[in-house]
Amino acid sequence: MPSSRTALPAADEEFTLGALAGGDLERAAGVLREHGLVRLGRLGGREDVLEAAGLFMARPWQHRDADPDGLTVVRDTGRHEGLAGFAGLGRGGLSPHTECAQLPRPPRLLLLACARTAESGGETLVVDGRAVLAELADLHPSALEALTAPRAAYFGGADGRFAPVLEQLPDGRWRLRLRQDSLARFSPDAEAHLPALRGAVERHTTRTRLACGQGLVLDNHRVLHGRTAFVGGRLLLRALGEPRAALGLAVGFPRPLDRAAPSG
Repeated sequence: MPSSRTALPAADEEFTLGALAGGDLERAAGVLREHGLVRLGRLGGREDVLEAAGLFMARPWQHRDADPDGLTVVRDTGRHEGLAGFAGLGRGGLSPHTECAQLPRPPRLLLLACARTAESGGETLVVDGRAVLAELADLHPSALEALTAPRAAYFGGADGRFAPVLEQLPDGRWRLRLRQDSLARFSPDAEAHLPALRGAVERHTTRTRLACGQGLVLDNHRVLHGRTAFVGGRLLLRALGEPRAALGLAVGFPRPLDRAAPSG
């Protein structure tokens, strides 16, 4: 169940393309800065998703699985189930994760839009990393110390990299990087504290069943995303990119004001 400390926007707080173009983009940017996530509604199809991505993203990011226009069709292809790094193209559940965690700098923004719902299952999972940080700093400071180590984890295959799970930036803000599949390995010290990390992630997970035409824009350096297993022809469109300067999205996210986290 979602924690009462989860700071995601209310489910009924949605922005439409018309509202964004009509002057609500600044308010949506404020929601993104505050919560790490913005909800979208009444998206009519691929062109609407591209338009929404263009309002938030200055530079689209071309994912390995993306089409030439930059959108990735996230669906069960029938041939990727069980392949490391391709779980999103199956129908199994996905643990909350950072998109492209193995890259030196994962793309900052991620847009997910539902084009077709599943017959059952397929709920979208979102986790506010700020709430996870707060819990670890408050209840498990030794876990936070281990997870901020520069070589706390190794993400990816042969071309992957070592990185902290929670990284404290020079200005005191934070950045989250996590995956929980076979392409993530942890140092012995960090691995000893994975139960505390996974418990915090679970307690701050919010489940959202996106209807056709609904979407999410999330800060990929703060908010983890995943999904539950599904049956049927569930289909989402995904865009990745860097934020427009007008959004005022500073690097990283602020630590919770009521808790003092140890330095990384």
